[in-house]
Amino acid sequence: MKAFLARLLPQTMAGQLVGLLICGLLAAHLIALLATASNSGSGTLHRMSRRYVMENVTSAYRLALVQRDAASGNAMLAALDTGTSRHRIGARSAITDLVLDDEERSLQAVLQRELKLPANAVHVSLALRAGVDEDPDLAIALRLPGGGWFNSAQRPLADDQWWWKRVRFSIPVSTLPVLVIGIVFVRRIVRPIKALSEGAERVSRGEYEPLALTGPREAREVTASFNIMQARLTRYLEDHKRMLASISHDLRSMVTSLRLRAELVDDDEVRTGMQRTLRDMASMIEETLRFSKDDAYDEPTIGIDVGALVAEIAADQAAQGRDVALACAAGLAPLPCRCRPLAIRRALTNLVDNAVRYGRCARLDVAPAQIDGGRDAIRITIDDEGPGIPPARLDDVFKPFYRLDASRQPELGGAGLGLAIARSCIDAHGGKVTLSNRPTGGLRATILLPV
Repeated sequence: MKAFLARLLPQTMAGQLVGLLICGLLAAHLIALLATASNSGSGTLHRMSRRYVMENVTSAYRLALVQRDAASGNAMLAALDTGTSRHRIGARSAITDLVLDDEERSLQAVLQRELKLPANAVHVSLALRAGVDEDPDLAIALRLPGGGWFNSAQRPLADDQWWWKRVRFSIPVSTLPVLVIGIVFVRRIVRPIKALSEGAERVSRGEYEPLALTGPREAREVTASFNIMQARLTRYLEDHKRMLASISHDLRSMVTSLRLRAELVDDDEVRTGMQRTLRDMASMIEETLRFSKDDAYDEPTIGIDVGALVAEIAADQAAQGRDVALACAAGLAPLPCRCRPLAIRRALTNLVDNAVRYGRCARLDVAPAQIDGGRDAIRITIDDEGPGIPPARLDDVFKPFYRLDASRQPELGGAGLGLAIARSCIDAHGGKVTLSNRPTGGLRATILLPV
């Protein structure tokens, strides 16, 4: 039930704010209707409508009293006619049925008290109509002192129609202007939040650009904090890169010095072993520094066709004599994406190398996809025909220097950083890379890259 209700609620902040506004307006109307509801039973006049009718009749009757004759009186009363009331002076009462019910007797008593008239000088007839949109017909006849009768015909609101008439008019009149004004302010409130979300997405791709301070005070404070975080992160990365450059230079110098010393060793077997160890050490140092430095942050973000990039990688690998092919080479539609091309190329190349090294081949596929509740993305899959990986250890292979000796052959080389670097590059773009065992055998690497 909770999940069903959650699906009915708006998912965006703007939708929830507008929904809250509508609920508040409807609640206010409901409270107002309950507060103004009449205590009388079904079929009686609403008390507010009754008050209006009584004031209308008594005012028109007093005007009729001061007229010289019926003709001038009717001319004056005709000017007071509306769509729901009509007053005229006649020779006799327009009401012939003098049997009164409780509601008619109540109206008669009010008129007697207000106009100081006897009971036989006040005739009242209330005829109800069927249907929620139908108002009752109210006829009132008052005897004039000089002879003749004052006849009034009106269409007041009964209790049964009052709530519908009021809601049908008041809700559109009060809700539409409030919604128009509310939507304008809601958009002003949500706009900086949307800009903050887009800014966070750019940061995940390595783009650092201060955001404008707009919107309400709270939104400006959050945006200012976000800009401060960006500045601190930029300074940290700059210091990090300078430190790694210094470490890289010192380590390379030390390895070079050791190689020179190894050349002076007379024992061929010992010298060969030392040189092999130094080569492995140099390779591991280079890969470790490259992984730690994360060169992708130095590369600008641009728009590229990811499909063309994948096809280019497959062609380059095949040209080197590797069993690498693109499954969807024919009719591949453009797949535009803003990213750092060298970083994405590096991640894909590492995954393809891993597939070829341990799975003998690599089959690439690329297609549009959706993530995060409908957000556009690009899915890239790389399949091999290797022994696969135990399900419980599929995520462990992304750890630096992690090896699966039972399923992977250590003599095939590598420092154990290829998958770690691939995940780092994809994560830096706000994407995700996962491994899974194929039902037909082999391993599948799946990359979801947000557009």
